[in-house]
Amino acid sequence: MSLLRISRDRDGMLEVAGRSWQADGTLSARYWSVAAKVKKDPSGVVYYWNGERPRHPNAPRLDGTGEIRIESADRAAGYWTTRSDTDPNVSARTSGVYLCADPEDLSILDGRDDRKRAELIADRLRHWESIRNA
Repeated sequence: MSLLRISRDRDGMLEVAGRSWQADGTLSARYWSVAAKVKKDPSGVVYYWNGERPRHPNAPRLDGTGEIRIESADRAAGYWTTRSDTDPNVSARTSGVYLCADPEDLSILDGRDDRKRAELIADRLRHWESIRNA
């Protein structure tokens, strides 16, 4: 599960940044945009990103592209690609659903309680499975 933030920096430039967690609540990855652009028709964001797996000291640096297409005020769909700077065989394209995060969920994900984070992730994964299987 990931938490993605789309915002503007002090200069008004669009930024996409996020973190991902394993099902047990441990941090899996961090990523940030290097370049991002708003799309008007259809509404959305396209971006190029860099990332890391901070808990894996020998993991390669990751990068890729992504697109998020806004479907409604609280839902979007899109994809992201992942490549490795050391392994040319790492090249994946993943599609996903983006849901607007609840403020309480944000505090749990940003907090220090690993048990609450793991419970929230398990709940969201069950919800994702219901969306995927619908």
